[in-house]
Amino acid sequence: MAKRTYNSPVRARSARETHDAVLQAARELFAEQGYARTTIAAVAARAGVAVNTVYTSVGGKPALIEELTRSSTSDDLIERAVADMLAMTDGRAILGRLAETTGSTMQRHEQLIRVLLDNAASDPAVADAAELSVRRYRHRLELIAAHLVELEAVREGSERTAEILWFFFGTSAWTVLTEVGWPHEEAAAWLATQAAAALL
Repeated sequence: MAKRTYNSPVRARSARETHDAVLQAARELFAEQGYARTTIAAVAARAGVAVNTVYTSVGGKPALIEELTRSSTSDDLIERAVADMLAMTDGRAILGRLAETTGSTMQRHEQLIRVLLDNAASDPAVADAAELSVRRYRHRLELIAAHLVELEAVREGSERTAEILWFFFGTSAWTVLTEVGWPHEEAAAWLATQAAAALL
């Protein structure tokens, strides 16, 4: 006789809530203590679960940093903004929306971005996560660059346009402007203006 399987919605919801609590605890502790100094025991304590639950719900520290990166780079707000930009037909408006979107994304995921930047050089798992983040970010910029070229809104080809977009809207530009104290709205407006001068 075949074994019956039973999927409880309550159990599934509880598992998702535990998974999310573990990730939130890891995000906070990585930001507060640094990736290297954070232990699985500390993540478990912050999340209010047993140590073994951290491993079964997500995994060890490499799995935690990878899952945090995957979830942040799969942000629904990012996907919707990209879809909106790919439907727009005015180059200047696209760059304005790109500046606004990248600025709000950097602000929303600032803790994780700082963890990746601060620890990528010293830990292979963080380096892999940082590379994943950059790869996904640049892929979206490449889609927008190709759209701008198709609209004949820019002077450069797709590859060079994508590189220029990365220069103005990549992690480094936002990190510098944040460090010198520019408000995100002011930084976004300035970056959009500079990118428009370089490309349109």
